Amino acid sequence: MSRLMRFSECESSVFVSYAHADDELNNRWISQFATELHRDLDAALAREVIGRDEMPRVHLSEVNGPVMGDLGPQLQARVARCFAMAIVIDEQYLGSDWCLQELRYFQQAFGDEGLDSRLYILALRAAPMNAVVARPQWQQLFAGRNPVRRSFFDADALEPRPVPVLRDDGPGMTNAMFSRYKPLLDDLVAKIRADLTVPAAPKAVPRWMIGACTPELQDRVQHFADELGEHEPLVGLVPPEALLRSKDLAALLQGATTLILPFNRGQPINDAVDGGHIAQQVTAWRRLGKRDDSLLLMDLSDIAAAEPAEPQHLKYLDDSPLARLSPAQVLDRLVPKPAGAAPAEPRRPSLPVRVFIESSRNEPDEWKQLGAQIRTRWDKLLRARGVDAPLSLRTAGFDIDAIDDFPLDEADGLVLLWGAKDRRSLLSQINRVEDIVTAPAPAIVAHLSPPQPRSEQRMPAVQWEVLRFNARNLPPTVLEPDTEDDSHLDAFVQDVLGNTLRRHGVPGAAT
Repeated sequence: MSRLMRFSECESSVFVSYAHADDELNNRWISQFATELHRDLDAALAREVIGRDEMPRVHLSEVNGPVMGDLGPQLQARVARCFAMAIVIDEQYLGSDWCLQELRYFQQAFGDEGLDSRLYILALRAAPMNAVVARPQWQQLFAGRNPVRRSFFDADALEPRPVPVLRDDGPGMTNAMFSRYKPLLDDLVAKIRADLTVPAAPKAVPRWMIGACTPELQDRVQHFADELGEHEPLVGLVPPEALLRSKDLAALLQGATTLILPFNRGQPINDAVDGGHIAQQVTAWRRLGKRDDSLLLMDLSDIAAAEPAEPQHLKYLDDSPLARLSPAQVLDRLVPKPAGAAPAEPRRPSLPVRVFIESSRNEPDEWKQLGAQIRTRWDKLLRARGVDAPLSLRTAGFDIDAIDDFPLDEADGLVLLWGAKDRRSLLSQINRVEDIVTAPAPAIVAHLSPPQPRSEQRMPAVQWEVLRFNARNLPPTVLEPDTEDDSHLDAFVQDVLGNTLRRHGVPGAAT
């Protein structure tokens, strides 16, 4: 199911889609309607909207829309950040492809639930409304649904025209307008109120946090976080700015079970106290009532210090009773090897290649199984291609409902799951991901059977290439690509490799 926009997060309360010529031909009827709607929403809800400086505006697409560049993505992003949409239909709306595209964007963002509960259709004349409803594009978009239309014209008048919004003899709406407008306003206010009373969904809380570090350690720490991400979908990083406020630091550490503190022999951040930022994070951890055995000092002393630490800071580290481990030892502590497993070969520095795979509530572990399939092919491909570069593929799971918490823009490859969700929700999620990712990466959809029924033929493309995967109860359960799609999975891995080599300027980019 598509996620409806929460009112606390929306950019506009209502996105009004209309043809600019219709507003001009009707003495600014649409502009007056938008002004009255914003004023009435503010009067009804101002005391209930907490945490915002002002009521989200009513957005007029033709006035406040994008004016340059590639208008499609900008417009789509504006629509996706509205709480509700109102489309105003009159004679010029019928010929506006942009108006229909705005409605498509709304349906893609919020699905059938948005069409049923957050869409308001205002007809200023009967004939244009009937003509719009008869269009094949409209019927296809609504797929047999019969949306409610609200008439803002006098059906008995000799000359069809919209009822006036404002009175000529003073401030306020005309009686004819108010009788039609009030049910719409009441319905919208009730839906906003209901949304404001529902607690926001909690964000995914990392179990493992990596503490703030000095600049010269950041690349190594990010690489290590990628390695942890192969075993834990969400690994948290404490940004240096969180050290400025104890409340911010405590909030980041509250839900964690382990805190990893990277250090070398360099001068620490916040050197006013012995131990600097390391001591500050240790103190914050202990104040939350957390145990010292879940604090791990990660020794990165092999990385040269930008500025050697003063003696008191080195003494704090040397005297610390906390476990002092290498990155490999931290990984072994957090992800124990099976009994009897052979010792790992010495690690060598490598460029991380990251493939982000969706981890949904309905399919929480499938990302690991898909990652195993991709890594096996990656190792085979590197051997076959003879790539002269230490490229280490790391797969990571990401929660689509907490998508802003993941650095998808750094992905070298992307995989969405087509499991328990329907086709419309999948399309909506593809759009959400593409809105975030500014540097396109190779991307596929994994069609999982079960829960989806097995398809005997290759799936039609849904913006991204769709590959079929079948569960095999061996045990343990594994996901294997359908025989006909096996070569297409290899092609995806080759695309990831080619894209990575080009990005890093590594020899071997030519196929």
